[in-house]
Amino acid sequence: MAATFESIMNAALMLNPDERCRIATSLWESVGPPLPDSLIDETEPLLDQREAEMDGDPSVEIGYEAFMAHFTARRSV
Repeated sequence: MAATFESIMNAALMLNPDERCRIATSLWESVGPPLPDSLIDETEPLLDQREAEMDGDPSVEIGYEAFMAHFTARRSV
C-alpha cells in the first residue's frame, strides 16, 4: 500500500511534539538548501507588501488550492 499525505499526517499527529518537530525539521531540510540572502532580501519587501494587502482587504487572500491551481495553470502554458 502506498503512503498518502493523509496516512502520513495522521500517523505524525499521533507522535509527541518533540518527534513531530524532528520530522518537520527533517522534511524541511530534505527540500534543499535555504534561499540565498540576496533572494531573501529581494522577496522580503514583496512578502511584506502582500501581507499588508491581505490585512487591508481579506477578500484578496486566496487558499492553498486556488494558489496551486493558479501556478499549475501558469506552468502548463
